[in-house]
Amino acid sequence: MGFLDFYKWVLPDQAAHLNGYRDNEQLYNMALAFWDDLNSASIWFLILFIALGLILVCFYYYGYNKWPGRKYKVWQWAVWIAVTYFITMIATDAIGSTIVTTTLKEKSGFLLRISLVNGLYSMIVYFIASLIICNIPVPTNAYRFLKIVK
Repeated sequence: MGFLDFYKWVLPDQAAHLNGYRDNEQLYNMALAFWDDLNSASIWFLILFIALGLILVCFYYYGYNKWPGRKYKVWQWAVWIAVTYFITMIATDAIGSTIVTTTLKEKSGFLLRISLVNGLYSMIVYFIASLIICNIPVPTNAYRFLKIVK
């Protein structure tokens, strides 16, 4: 079971990509196996962006803001959402390079696209979790700038 549909909007069409290899059966089979690997790895990409988004937002609100010094500024929150993006992007590329085994030259480009999108998805998870944390009565030293109801 794969979740490659989360990434279809940044990846080329599978049929068009495979069509480029129709004249060479060996490369066609490699490309088909590559798509199968991407599809099976997509569940790990999904788990990764959700987990890292939640872990890093929890660290920001419950760990980082308890360190000495004032960190109650919106720019501190923005720094941590950017950190979430880059950590997710790097982790996705590392996991993808490990799981997806192929010698096709397109591998790195496809994984880069998936990594960029995973970073974006983790930022969305971070934002939604921040919105929830700011609006429920849980103890945190962080500035609740996303509080909707006062």
